Amino acid sequence: MKTGTELERVVYEYWAKRFGRVRQDFVHSGTLVIKEKELAGTGKFILYHIGKMSIVRVDPTLAKQAGLPDGYDRDFGSLTVNRLQELLPVELESTLLDSYLDPDDFECFTAGEEFTTRQLDLENDKAYLLRLYETCTEDDLDAADIIIEEPDPIIFGIFAGSKMVAYASHRYWDDVIADIGVLIHPKYRSRGLGKAVVSTLCEWCIQNDIVPMYRVFTDHVHSRRIPEAIGVKDLVAIKTLKVTAERDTAYR
Repeated sequence: MKTGTELERVVYEYWAKRFGRVRQDFVHSGTLVIKEKELAGTGKFILYHIGKMSIVRVDPTLAKQAGLPDGYDRDFGSLTVNRLQELLPVELESTLLDSYLDPDDFECFTAGEEFTTRQLDLENDKAYLLRLYETCTEDDLDAADIIIEEPDPIIFGIFAGSKMVAYASHRYWDDVIADIGVLIHPKYRSRGLGKAVVSTLCEWCIQNDIVPMYRVFTDHVHSRRIPEAIGVKDLVAIKTLKVTAERDTAYR
């Protein structure tokens, strides 16, 4: 069971591995600039705030225009949105939060007595999944990050009789972090079932020494209610910024 500093260690080690750094970097104010040709012409900056450190993925041309350092520079300090806006006219498009659950902070919720909750068997329960998917929109499936042809390895469902009405699943990040997705039948929303099914999945994660993670955009008000209720805390913020229209015209 990973709590407190041990939880942060796991999270920081994952991100350090992803960006080719070491975990200790995240306890210092510094900025890592990653120049990516794939972002050429987009006018976008993707800015990560992890601990005290900032990581920015950016078109090489924009990095030069903004006067950003090459690679990692602790002396540069942490790049913030306000600081970037002083360097170039950019506007914030979205903020994505990665929140992680410390078992000591866990608030568990359960469904009412009229419901049953259990783990799904991917071989025998596929029909329940497909029927739930059919009731939801493409936007619902996209928000839950569901790939119908590739079910997640761990799935829990809440059932009303023989009908599955709530779903929570996770996919592994390096076998230590569980990225959670949740889907609720349209006719059963706003009844606390999202919190209940995610709670069950989180209990499984804690018992199996996996860190539960909930990813959500800050403007998705309803989706944010689940992580806020169960007690997760934000450790990573990913902000997408784009040069303003006037500068974008000149840039092209």
